[in-house]
Formats: sequence, C-alpha cells, structure tokens
Amino acid sequence: MAGWIKLRHDLLDAPEIRGVARGTGLDCDQVLGKLARLWSWADRHGVDGLIKSAVLEDVDEQVGHVGFGTALVSVGWLASNAVGIVIPNWERHFSDSAKARALGANRAEKHRNAPSVTHPPDGVTQVALPDKTEKKTRGDEKLPPLPREGFAVDAWRALRKAWNAGPGKAWKMTNPPPPAVDRLAEPDWVEAYPAGIAKLATVGYFRTPVSLRQFCAMDATKGRFLDRLLGGEFDDKTATAGRGDFADAPRPPAVWSGPAELARRAMLDKTRKLKEESA
Repeated sequence: MAGWIKLRHDLLDAPEIRGVARGTGLDCDQVLGKLARLWSWADRHGVDGLIKSAVLEDVDEQVGHVGFGTALVSVGWLASNAVGIVIPNWERHFSDSAKARALGANRAEKHRNAPSVTHPPDGVTQVALPDKTEKKTRGDEKLPPLPREGFAVDAWRALRKAWNAGPGKAWKMTNPPPPAVDRLAEPDWVEAYPAGIAKLATVGYFRTPVSLRQFCAMDATKGRFLDRLLGGEFDDKTATAGRGDFADAPRPPAVWSGPAELARRAMLDKTRKLKEESA
C-alpha cells in the first residue's frame, strides 16, 4: 500500500499542530502541509516509523523550514536517538494495516450511502457481500483468545511486528508474553518502545539477544527494563563482567562447598580405590 498516507479530518484542530505553529512561526495550514511531506518521506525511506541515520536537521531540510524537527520533538510527535529519528505511534496511523483499516472504513461508508443500498428497488432483497479485506495473511492472522478482556489486539500486533524486525530474539508465538500484556496497558511505555527496540541495536551489554519477555519485564526493585535501557544503564559493555550475560568475560568457576563438596570428595576417593584394585 505504498504511495499514500492517511490524514484525519480533524488533524488541523489538534493542539499539537498549534504548538508546532507557535514554535516555528508558521500557520497551522503550513504546519499540516509540512507534516504531510515529512510523513510521506518517512513512509518511503523508513521502517515502522524509524529512519536510520537521520537527524533533526534532515527533517528541517526535507520540509524546508529550520527548527521544524525540534518543534515536533517538543510536542511528542518526533523522537531522535543514536540510531536515527523515530515517529511515535507509526503503526497506529501509517502502517499497512492502518491503511487497510482506513480503506475498509471508507468503502463501508460509500456502501452505506450508495442509492442502491439506502433505497433498494421494490421486491429486491439485499444480500451482504463478504469483505475481501478480511482475508487472512501470515503477518496479520486472527488471534486466538487473549489473556485479558479488552486487550488491545492491534497494539500487540504492532509490538510483535516491530520487535521481530529489530535485533532482539524473534517472538514466534501468536499470543504475547504476560509482561507484554501489562506494558501495553501503559501509554508511556507504548510510546517509548520503538526507541528502545532501536537502541538495542547499539548496546553491547548483552552476550545473547534480548527476549521480548525480558524487554517487557518489570523488576520490583529496579523498575521497567525499557526505562533502564533508555536511561543508559546498559550502555557500558563492560558492566556485565562476572555477572548477568557475562559479556566478553568468562563465566566464573563453580565453587564447591559444604555437604556437596564432601560427597564429591568421597566419590572421587571411591573411584580412585576401584582403579587401584583393578590395576
């Protein structure tokens, strides 16, 4: 579905549009036009809202106005990190599945308002046609029952797609791990996780790929893994020496002590005696 982007009818009235207008000296119509240029550029050159190696100055150059990228960051419509620039909630508004939903809604509206539907000829019985947009695909399959009533299926699909496209260990199961159910109910976590997935590609702390369960985890003492990741806790590659994933350091040797050590020595003595008797 490349070649177009979706814009809401009420987007011009959004407070964020006015905030960007105040921060740039543009009027709201100009801001909306430049946003359309930015989102079209991201749709063509980014992946799930991430444009690798891009910086805020690239945004300014693309839309033709200095300070536009910084203004978008100030209202939460853009983020920048070491990997590139990220457009939050991309999956919700601009992904292929979002476009499919928009087309389906538009098609349904036209069908409802068509004269043959609203005023069918006398003696004609209407028969609902199947919606071909419901065709199952491998990447957008129907989910089995999920673990919580009211669970956001679209949000989970977006997370799963973004995670499997990133550097972490692929999540092959259809249903989410329990920690993901909890995190997807937290709006600030949902907004921040694309930046966290992107940052994993630049962190050398972990010897093995991070799992989705670990990425969504909440430690009672240390807090959410995502907050620790974005806060820089894992930026130091040598921090794992002698513990955790062990990074480049060798695993510390096992230490035998207590009753287990006595049992081990007794077994070695018995084995040694048997060898001596058989010699």
